[in-house]
Amino acid sequence: MPGPKGPGVTIIHKYWRIWLRTASMAMQAQLTYRLGSFGFLLGKMISLFFFFAFMAAVFQHVETVAGYSLVETALFFMTFNLVDMTAQILFRGVYGARRTVSEGDFDFYLVQPCSPLFRMTCSTVDFLDIVTIIPVIVMTGMVFARLPTLGWLNYAAYGLLMLNGVGLIYAIHILVAALAVRTQELESAIWIYRDIMFMGKFPVDVYAPAVRWALTIGIPIAVMTTFPAKALLGRLSPFWIVYALALTAVALPLSWHFWKNSVARYTSSSS
Repeated sequence: MPGPKGPGVTIIHKYWRIWLRTASMAMQAQLTYRLGSFGFLLGKMISLFFFFAFMAAVFQHVETVAGYSLVETALFFMTFNLVDMTAQILFRGVYGARRTVSEGDFDFYLVQPCSPLFRMTCSTVDFLDIVTIIPVIVMTGMVFARLPTLGWLNYAAYGLLMLNGVGLIYAIHILVAALAVRTQELESAIWIYRDIMFMGKFPVDVYAPAVRWALTIGIPIAVMTTFPAKALLGRLSPFWIVYALALTAVALPLSWHFWKNSVARYTSSSS
């Protein structure tokens, strides 16, 4: 007989069931609009195709971009997609945070036996994101197969920094959710993040030094998307690996504290 579950395992199981339930409900809703869903998936695949066509056209005239070959540049792009899509799957709820607060749904989150932050950030699931990430994983594997032989430490650093990047993105999403609770405005905050995030499609080395530093220190898009690929290629120093991990270790508790403070100041939208 299996042993008794600890409280930590029980909580994880509880939230896992909630997430699966919301994902199932989202899938059922999207399957009722099959043509629109197909169009979304087709659009994603066409976007990937044209990006690779663009890179192929560029590399017909130059041998490298910022010192990276075609395969290495493709690695940066696929890493960006993996990190970004994972965050989209897990934290989609933030995109409706302002509506959740202004329409009064957040009042119900506060009295339910579930973390309001989880409901705000993670309980909205777009099934199409889950479907879309599958071909991205396959294409990433194809890129890996074309890279030179790398050691297991390179892959371990890649995986660690990928998880670290998702954690840093979560900290940003917590901040956006907290701003929505505190102000009931700032709907554009998440879209500003999305616009800047798109700069991570390429290694930050292609940008001017000032922009490169801004994307590493100011708004750390490079930490989320460029660092994992550079670590895999062996081009990231231990200093920057420590910096990336320390940044996320600081950003997560700070964003959580800001969230708790915002909830403490919250007054019902109907008051």
